[in-house]
Amino acid sequence: MVTNQQLAAFFSALGNERRLKIIENIEKGISNPGQLSKKMDTARSTIEKHIRVLVEGGVLEKDPGLNPEGQLRVYYKVRENVRKLLEMVRRQEIY
Repeated sequence: MVTNQQLAAFFSALGNERRLKIIENIEKGISNPGQLSKKMDTARSTIEKHIRVLVEGGVLEKDPGLNPEGQLRVYYKVRENVRKLLEMVRRQEIY
């Protein structure tokens, strides 16, 4: 069972416009902090802070992989249940 503290962290993580933009970009395939920083014209350190909040809130999860040069990189993906919830909200099924 999810605790009230976990629920608060989850909704707090979603309650920021910049973090929602990060989620939107990750859903479009821009899923590493460097790529997100360039796409959003925002300092990488700022992106990483927001990603940390999203991971701790249970919104994102790490998805390690190799970049085109074969180097190990940390990518992120939106958790499936969160993606479905956001989809429902965007279609105004919830709200």
